[in-house]
Amino acid sequence: VRMSVVVLMMLLLPALLRGAPECKASCRLTNISITVESEECGSCITIDTTACYGLCHTQGTNYRNPVVPNVQNTCNFREWTYETVQLTGCPAGVDSSFTYPVALSCECSQCNTDSTDCGALSMQPSSCHMFSHY
Repeated sequence: VRMSVVVLMMLLLPALLRGAPECKASCRLTNISITVESEECGSCITIDTTACYGLCHTQGTNYRNPVVPNVQNTCNFREWTYETVQLTGCPAGVDSSFTYPVALSCECSQCNTDSTDCGALSMQPSSCHMFSHY
């Protein structure tokens, strides 16, 4: 019985190793949709764009050293460009343009909180809310 368990494990090992790349941390481009709502223009549009998504390898320490900061990398834009869309229904004098970033490539790096919201993106679908006037 013991021998058959060892043989079974040896047969399963290659299959387990083939599955390992899927378990690796990966930071990559992904397609997302963002919803833009403008009360001034009374319009709401959904924009399809690209962003960075995934996990980055990080290793926590048991001891927190006050001299050496604990840096954890996150999946960030490496290269990006900006695109602009025009919102509809805007009255005269209201800027109808909306500019947003489009990721071109991604990397695991420390998040720069000066220019980036480093929180997690919600995976819940977004939608426009009904405008209410008081």
